[in-house]
Amino acid sequence: MIKNRNNLICVDPNKSSAKNTKSSESGYEKNRTHRWAILFLAVVAALFITGCASNAPLDTLDPAGRKSNDINNLINPIFVIAGVVFVFIQGAVLYLGWKFKVREPKDGEESFDGGYPDEEFPEQVHGHFAAEIGWTIGPTILMAAIAIFSVGALLSLDDVDAAPDEAVYPEMEVLVVGQQWWWEYQYYLEGVDGAEQPDFVTANEIVVPVGQDIRIHTTSRDVLHSFWIPRLNGKKDSVPGRTSPWVLQSNEIGRFAGQCTEFCGLSHAYMRMYAVSLSQENFQIWVDNQMRTREPLQEGDENYEGEQVFLLNCARCHIINGVTSRDTSGSVQLDTMALYGNIEEYRNHSDGTLSQGKYTGSANLTAGAAPNLTHFATRSSYAGSFFQLYPDAQEMADAGNYLDLAGSDYARGTLEAWLRNSPKEKPNAQPEQARGMPNLNLSEADIDLLVDYLISLD
Repeated sequence: MIKNRNNLICVDPNKSSAKNTKSSESGYEKNRTHRWAILFLAVVAALFITGCASNAPLDTLDPAGRKSNDINNLINPIFVIAGVVFVFIQGAVLYLGWKFKVREPKDGEESFDGGYPDEEFPEQVHGHFAAEIGWTIGPTILMAAIAIFSVGALLSLDDVDAAPDEAVYPEMEVLVVGQQWWWEYQYYLEGVDGAEQPDFVTANEIVVPVGQDIRIHTTSRDVLHSFWIPRLNGKKDSVPGRTSPWVLQSNEIGRFAGQCTEFCGLSHAYMRMYAVSLSQENFQIWVDNQMRTREPLQEGDENYEGEQVFLLNCARCHIINGVTSRDTSGSVQLDTMALYGNIEEYRNHSDGTLSQGKYTGSANLTAGAAPNLTHFATRSSYAGSFFQLYPDAQEMADAGNYLDLAGSDYARGTLEAWLRNSPKEKPNAQPEQARGMPNLNLSEADIDLLVDYLISLD
């Protein structure tokens, strides 16, 4: 401040400007800090909100099987430990940052260039023996404990030989074959040892009896895939030319969603599947029906014209056992292999086999295969489980009424759209490269007849 000749006190403009500038800069820094704090809190809130989903179809935190329980019993304690560590570390960082933050010196204080008054410079703990031992030994013990529990869980997951005391088919095994972009299931009711062929073949939905360990073998007919039903088990890669043993088991009746988790081409995200768990009694009924072959319809029979549309347009790729049979013996496996490759190669193949010598697929870039449709109407989904055939399938399956799907209300419009132009309905399938279903250019009349026929395949 200065005095003019009239003894009036005036403010030095240079000092006032400097003070205002300093105040402005301080306010800007505070506002910026507040903005970062708000952004941080928003991100944390968003992370918490993502965990609030209900009835999520791919939920690893809602186990319904023995293997998924093993996984859940491992990750839950780890999540708790990680949460405690996160809160402790982040809390300490925020507290220390607040307590020892650089502040502007008060009036009359002198400070060094770093911004701390000399008497408030934080104590340095570098070389503090007890502290350094603590933050070295503590995390080591924590990680060692986690490693011990992890190894135990891995050994449990790797146990694929467990068998139930009571089961409809105690020796049953299922060969799970991945291909772009759907799953095939070959059932061996007495196990793969000595079996000449599977007892029946289905697609998209693997059906198992509740409470029973089912040994499965995963493989691929084209590229790498990964089989994952999160509520029932962990992930198992499906590798061309190899089979990987795995166990599938459900503690409760219902339908459980799955997803291929290995990038397998442009339509990978649309490669889904379901596991359906039935009561022992209903599973026996389901098996008996799946083993039933069909008789070709005769002229004048209901849906005869639809079957003719199927034979003219679909039988090049799809199988209906008893209708599209390539072999007079009615062999399910020979029907299947007639489409998938040379039968002699299948019988003598030395690569990609189970120990019993059955063909499991060579490492081709395309599968050259399509789902077996013998009992299409008994499945709740199609097109790699991307489309729901029955809108109420989840509720019915969870209530134990999966066998009642055939004959219930179905999504006719969706099925018609699929038959009308499947590449449009399932993006990136690339049918021109033998990947996915092509556009068959069917007339509306043929589509109508074909839908009626497919829905009759119960």
